[in-house]
Amino acid sequence: MNLDPKNALDAAREIAAHAVEKASDIVENAADILRGDIAGGASAIVENSVDIATHAVETAKEALTGPSDGDGDGDGDGDGDGDGDGDGDG
Repeated sequence: MNLDPKNALDAAREIAAHAVEKASDIVENAADILRGDIAGGASAIVENSVDIATHAVETAKEALTGPSDGDGDGDGDGDGDGDGDGDGDG
C-alpha cells in the first residue's frame, strides 16, 4: 500500500464536499418531517446518511489501493482472471 499524500488530500476533499452536499439534503428532509411527512423525511435522512458513509468508504479505499476495475481480482484489466492482460484466460 503506497499512500500518495496528494491523493489522500484529494480524497479527503471529495469526501468532505460530498458530505456537505448530502447534509444539505438532510436538512431539507428534516424540514419534510416538520411539515408532517415523517416516514418520507426519516427514510430520506437514512438514505442520505448511508450514501455519505458509502461514498466515504469507497473514496478512501480508492485513495489507499488505487482505482478498481470492479471485477475483484485487483489487476485493473476488468476480466477477472488476475493476470492483468485483459484477455480473461488467466
